[in-house]
Amino acid sequence: MSNIDPSYLRAMREHGFSEQTVSAIKKFKCPQCSFEFSLTYGRTFACRGCPEAVRSCPKARCPKCDHEFLIRTVDHVGNKYDERNLSTHMSNVIDDYIREQGWKKSR
Repeated sequence: MSNIDPSYLRAMREHGFSEQTVSAIKKFKCPQCSFEFSLTYGRTFACRGCPEAVRSCPKARCPKCDHEFLIRTVDHVGNKYDERNLSTHMSNVIDDYIREQGWKKSR
């Protein structure tokens, strides 16, 4: 994630956060309604129950207006490799959480 402030990233690493986690909690801005949210928040609420959320979906969904857009269009992601890395990381986080809760992966 090339566009994250190095000092911020270093400080977060000292507290045990990975670069992917830091990128997932940074704010995204919906291109349609300008609502700002983190990918973690979007996946938790707007993508809840969607089977693609645990299959490395390359999109973010706005929890306010339900608009989907590619993760790579966000400034701190920037390219398809970072997008894939972030979407895989978030899928693993969600998959682990669903498994811990004993829930099904679909709506």
